[in-house]
Amino acid sequence: MNERPDRKSEALNKSEDEFARQAGRRLRQSADELDAATLSRLNRARQSALDEMPRARGNGFGWWVPAGVTALVAMIAIGVWQAGGPIEGSPEIVPLTADEVADFDMLLDDGDLEMLEDLEFFAWLSETDMETAG
Repeated sequence: MNERPDRKSEALNKSEDEFARQAGRRLRQSADELDAATLSRLNRARQSALDEMPRARGNGFGWWVPAGVTALVAMIAIGVWQAGGPIEGSPEIVPLTADEVADFDMLLDDGDLEMLEDLEFFAWLSETDMETAG
Protein backbone atom coordinates (compact mmCIF):
# COMPACT_ATOMS: atom_id res chain seq x y z
CA MET A 1 0.00 0.00 0.00
CA ASN A 2 1.07 3.51 -0.70
CA GLU A 3 1.28 5.46 2.58
CA ARG A 4 2.00 8.85 0.95
CA PRO A 5 -1.03 10.99 0.16
CA ASP A 6 -1.62 11.13 -3.56
CA ARG A 7 -0.66 14.20 -5.54
CA LYS A 8 -4.25 15.23 -6.27
CA SER A 9 -5.07 15.62 -2.58
CA GLU A 10 -1.85 17.58 -2.00
CA ALA A 11 -2.70 19.92 -4.86
CA LEU A 12 -6.27 20.26 -3.56
CA ASN A 13 -5.03 21.12 -0.06
CA LYS A 14 -2.63 23.72 -1.48
CA SER A 15 -5.35 25.31 -3.58
CA GLU A 16 -7.74 25.39 -0.58
CA ASP A 17 -5.06 27.02 1.57
CA GLU A 18 -4.37 29.61 -1.12
CA PHE A 19 -8.11 30.30 -1.49
CA ALA A 20 -8.46 30.79 2.30
CA ARG A 21 -5.50 33.21 2.34
CA GLN A 22 -6.89 35.26 -0.54
CA ALA A 23 -10.38 35.35 0.98
CA GLY A 24 -8.97 36.49 4.33
CA ARG A 25 -6.89 39.20 2.68
CA ARG A 26 -9.86 40.52 0.68
CA LEU A 27 -12.10 40.46 3.75
CA ARG A 28 -9.59 42.50 5.74
CA GLN A 29 -9.22 44.95 2.84
CA SER A 30 -12.97 45.42 2.56
CA ALA A 31 -13.23 45.95 6.33
CA ASP A 32 -10.52 48.61 6.16
CA GLU A 33 -12.39 50.42 3.37
CA LEU A 34 -15.73 50.68 5.26
CA ASP A 35 -17.08 54.14 6.00
CA ALA A 36 -17.60 55.44 9.54
CA ALA A 37 -21.39 54.95 9.54
CA THR A 38 -21.09 51.26 8.61
CA LEU A 39 -18.33 50.72 11.18
CA SER A 40 -20.53 52.35 13.82
CA ARG A 41 -23.50 50.13 12.92
CA LEU A 42 -21.29 47.01 13.03
CA ASN A 43 -19.91 48.05 16.42
CA ARG A 44 -23.42 48.62 17.82
CA ALA A 45 -24.54 45.21 16.50
CA ARG A 46 -21.49 43.56 18.09
CA GLN A 47 -22.14 45.28 21.44
CA SER A 48 -25.81 44.30 21.31
CA ALA A 49 -24.87 40.67 20.68
CA LEU A 50 -22.40 40.75 23.56
CA ASP A 51 -25.05 42.24 25.86
CA GLU A 52 -27.44 39.42 24.97
CA MET A 53 -24.84 36.74 25.72
CA PRO A 54 -25.18 36.60 29.54
CA ARG A 55 -28.97 36.29 29.27
CA ALA A 56 -28.62 33.51 26.72
CA ARG A 57 -26.24 31.65 29.03
CA GLY A 58 -28.77 31.57 31.85
CA ASN A 59 -28.08 32.20 35.50
CA GLY A 60 -24.46 31.05 35.45
CA PHE A 61 -25.20 27.72 37.11
CA GLY A 62 -25.36 25.82 33.83
CA TRP A 63 -22.12 24.01 34.53
CA TRP A 64 -23.31 22.85 37.97
CA VAL A 65 -25.83 20.41 36.51
CA PRO A 66 -23.35 18.29 34.51
CA ALA A 67 -20.82 18.50 37.33
CA GLY A 68 -23.42 17.39 39.89
CA VAL A 69 -24.60 14.52 37.71
CA THR A 70 -21.02 13.41 37.16
CA ALA A 71 -20.31 13.50 40.89
CA LEU A 72 -23.50 11.55 41.63
CA VAL A 73 -22.66 8.86 39.08
CA ALA A 74 -19.14 8.61 40.49
CA MET A 75 -20.47 8.22 44.05
CA ILE A 76 -22.92 5.51 42.97
CA ALA A 77 -20.20 3.67 41.05
CA ILE A 78 -17.85 3.79 44.05
CA GLY A 79 -20.64 2.63 46.37
CA VAL A 80 -21.51 -0.31 44.14
CA TRP A 81 -17.87 -1.17 43.69
CA GLN A 82 -17.16 -1.05 47.43
CA ALA A 83 -20.32 -2.98 48.34
CA GLY A 84 -19.35 -5.78 45.97
CA GLY A 85 -15.97 -6.24 47.59
CA PRO A 86 -14.90 -9.32 49.49
CA ILE A 87 -16.42 -9.98 52.89
CA GLU A 88 -13.76 -10.01 55.54
CA GLY A 89 -13.69 -12.98 57.86
CA SER A 90 -15.37 -16.30 57.34
CA PRO A 91 -19.05 -16.88 58.04
CA GLU A 92 -19.82 -18.34 61.42
CA ILE A 93 -20.79 -22.02 61.37
CA VAL A 94 -23.69 -22.68 63.71
CA PRO A 95 -24.06 -26.27 64.96
CA LEU A 96 -27.49 -27.90 64.52
CA THR A 97 -29.53 -29.12 67.44
CA ALA A 98 -30.88 -32.66 67.58
CA ASP A 99 -34.39 -31.48 66.67
CA GLU A 100 -33.10 -29.64 63.60
CA VAL A 101 -31.16 -32.73 62.50
CA ALA A 102 -34.32 -34.83 62.89
CA ASP A 103 -36.26 -32.31 60.82
CA PHE A 104 -33.65 -32.48 58.05
CA ASP A 105 -33.69 -36.28 58.16
CA MET A 106 -37.47 -36.24 57.84
CA LEU A 107 -37.32 -33.88 54.87
CA LEU A 108 -34.65 -35.90 53.10
CA ASP A 109 -36.24 -39.31 53.75
CA ASP A 110 -38.18 -40.69 50.76
CA GLY A 111 -40.32 -42.98 52.94
CA ASP A 112 -42.22 -40.09 54.55
CA LEU A 113 -43.89 -38.99 51.32
CA GLU A 114 -47.03 -40.89 52.36
CA MET A 115 -47.31 -38.43 55.24
CA LEU A 116 -47.97 -35.64 52.73
CA GLU A 117 -51.01 -37.54 51.46
CA ASP A 118 -52.55 -37.40 54.95
CA LEU A 119 -51.83 -33.72 55.47
CA GLU A 120 -55.41 -32.96 56.51
CA PHE A 121 -55.17 -35.64 59.21
CA PHE A 122 -52.01 -34.09 60.65
CA ALA A 123 -53.59 -30.61 60.59
CA TRP A 124 -56.62 -32.01 62.50
CA LEU A 125 -54.25 -33.77 64.92
CA SER A 126 -52.32 -30.58 65.68
CA GLU A 127 -55.59 -28.68 66.23
CA THR A 128 -56.86 -31.28 68.71
CA ASP A 129 -53.51 -31.26 70.51
CA MET A 130 -53.77 -27.48 70.86
CA GLU A 131 -57.36 -27.71 72.12
CA THR A 132 -56.50 -30.28 74.77
CA ALA A 133 -53.39 -28.38 75.85
CA GLY A 134 -55.19 -25.04 76.00
